[in-house]
Amino acid sequence: MQLFLLPFAGGNSGSFKHMTELLDERIEAVSVEYAGRLGRHKEGYITDYGEFLEDTASYICGRRSGLPIAVLGYSLGSVLAFDLITKGKIGGDLKHCFICARGDLRDESASQRYHELSDDEFVKRMIELGGFDRRILGNQRFLKIYMEPVRRDYMVWSQYKYREIGKKIPCDTTVMYSPKDPLAVNAYGWRDLTEGNIDFYELGDNHFFVHQYYREMAEIVNRHLEKYL
Repeated sequence: MQLFLLPFAGGNSGSFKHMTELLDERIEAVSVEYAGRLGRHKEGYITDYGEFLEDTASYICGRRSGLPIAVLGYSLGSVLAFDLITKGKIGGDLKHCFICARGDLRDESASQRYHELSDDEFVKRMIELGGFDRRILGNQRFLKIYMEPVRRDYMVWSQYKYREIGKKIPCDTTVMYSPKDPLAVNAYGWRDLTEGNIDFYELGDNHFFVHQYYREMAEIVNRHLEKYL
């Protein structure tokens, strides 16, 4: 089967590299590349949520092979995963959905205003979330380059509003989150946004547990997708 991976704000197709190396060989992992990063660096960043969603849908549909699929979203990627699935943007034989590092979408998040912060305050917030390499703090030029896609993606996130459309994730869902992550408040609220079975895993002590707990994440993914292989 194919597993489509949707990165966090500022992320790229390499964000899940360590985890995907540990997946069952029968799982074809496809990491979505948002516009403006790595292989798409010549394209401009997209800062409109609707356009961002459509671009992501197009990227996935262009790489579908006809196999059953699963979707894993991380933070901003979880938001996109929910809308892609419930709005029928990717279709196909969807078997499982993984939601990571994101709380109940019906609750407005303070992080949706992070893009309004000054550069210094924005960097401070990213450090607090735990996914920041402090070694780049001493290089202002590189810091600016590093932070540009992160801030632009937070502009995308700022535009999201949950809309009651009467549709939920139709397949079994697994939620991975850190109880110490301010962006994953009320993670158990996902129970009301899914129709299939749902289970929860607590991992790490910050928003970016994917960097330290990729082995555990790979084990969880392999375990849940085994029955479809």
